[in-house]
Amino acid sequence: MVQTAPVSAQPFATTAPASPARRPGNFRRFLPAYLMCAPTIILFLVFMVFPIFFVIYTSMLNWDGIGSVLSAEFTGLDNYQRLLTDEIWWRAVRNTVLYATLKVLIELPLALLIALVLNSGLRGVVVFRTIAFLPVITSIAVVSLAFTFFFSPIGPTGGAFNTVLIDLGWLDRPIAWLGERDTAFWTVTGVAIWHDLGINMVFFLAALQTVPRDLYDAAMVDGAGAWQRFRNITIPTIRPLTAVILTLSLSGSLKVFDYFAVMTGGGPNFSTTTMVLYMFRYTSFGGGGLGGSQTTPAVGYGSSIAIGLGLVIFAFILVQQWINRLQDRG
Repeated sequence: MVQTAPVSAQPFATTAPASPARRPGNFRRFLPAYLMCAPTIILFLVFMVFPIFFVIYTSMLNWDGIGSVLSAEFTGLDNYQRLLTDEIWWRAVRNTVLYATLKVLIELPLALLIALVLNSGLRGVVVFRTIAFLPVITSIAVVSLAFTFFFSPIGPTGGAFNTVLIDLGWLDRPIAWLGERDTAFWTVTGVAIWHDLGINMVFFLAALQTVPRDLYDAAMVDGAGAWQRFRNITIPTIRPLTAVILTLSLSGSLKVFDYFAVMTGGGPNFSTTTMVLYMFRYTSFGGGGLGGSQTTPAVGYGSSIAIGLGLVIFAFILVQQWINRLQDRG
């Protein structure tokens, strides 16, 4: 009888698996991506992050911007305490907020109305779109200077605007539309609304063209009128883009400078001074003014005004975003 050898109780010997090839580290793997992002990151740090921290630092100095910043006197929060009690600063805040409010409440609805008309299949839409957009491509400085002469009171009948009103019998004498406190702010605001109307019209026109035409056709089959289609289809569809347009318009309006600097210089008696213009006065003239005697700049105080400007804009954008979120939830 053939005997078989007993099977060993020990496990079979196994061959250890070969270790996988060592992969390069994440840094080496993504090195090309890092190199491509490096220029943008460097530019962002140099032209965005560094200036912000530099302005914060100089806002705590008594610095004229001419001497070395390292030898400037450190004053701590004195500039901010001065800003809180600065009557002209709060007047500039009020003027800027009022200007931004008027731009949002008047310019955006007008731009949407024009966009709706141009989007309705109007004949010659390209011509009308070009006419509406033409002021936007014109320099703000040139437009402001032209309207300065247009509203001028100089001469027997003044500028063109005064001449027309006198010929119509609505005025007895020329009015200094840009030189009187009761009219200067409203005149400049009207010019700004006219100039910026075209760009928002184009934005709304682009938003309207994203609305599917099938929705309008289905609503018309169901008997919905023009107002019902606008309220139930157009507004909900363009709401996300409208929020972007509103944010751009609001942030740009709170930083307004050109119109008031060219047409009024912030006067008369600071009635048209905006936050950016007030900052410019101190960083360039030490508060002396655009048309007044030039004095030594006060860059330290001007930097504190810049920080105040940034906080005001940030607060308004936060409120606007909060309102948008509430509307989306509703």
